[in-house]
Amino acid sequence: MMLITRGSGCSCNVAFSSYITEASANSQSASMTDGAIIKFDRTEANYGAGYSTSTGKFTAPSSGVYGFTWTFCVDSRTTDGGALNYGEYGTELMRGNSVIGVLHTDTETKLDDACTTGFVIKYVSEGMEVYVRNNYAHQGKILSKENHSRTTFSGWKLYQ
Repeated sequence: MMLITRGSGCSCNVAFSSYITEASANSQSASMTDGAIIKFDRTEANYGAGYSTSTGKFTAPSSGVYGFTWTFCVDSRTTDGGALNYGEYGTELMRGNSVIGVLHTDTETKLDDACTTGFVIKYVSEGMEVYVRNNYAHQGKILSKENHSRTTFSGWKLYQ
């Protein structure tokens, strides 16, 4: 097993896959503000140790061309069992302070949920952070459940 340390400029394989647990989806929905970083608190893979569940950010352990995908799901309820309204969120994929991708997730009707997925390929320098943030006031709540739909954020290095 190769130990990978940040700043080593490794040409190693890098990939991560993360999602939001239901408890985190509920708490983040209740306190979400414009520009807030969305924290995907569970990882299924974190090769290269670039993704942090505590910050919600991926920090590139080496420079290269990366692919990133995020799926964002919304529920028209603001709380489990609560009144049904509309679910609507906007999210941005950020590289440092620059927007590199945008999603709009909208139930369009009451009594519904919806998911959207974005995919971006970009060059990322070693040490640069990539993350997902909320980009405007929202309605409803983040939908992410083990046995239903998951809100996810993943990425992998394609080449140097």
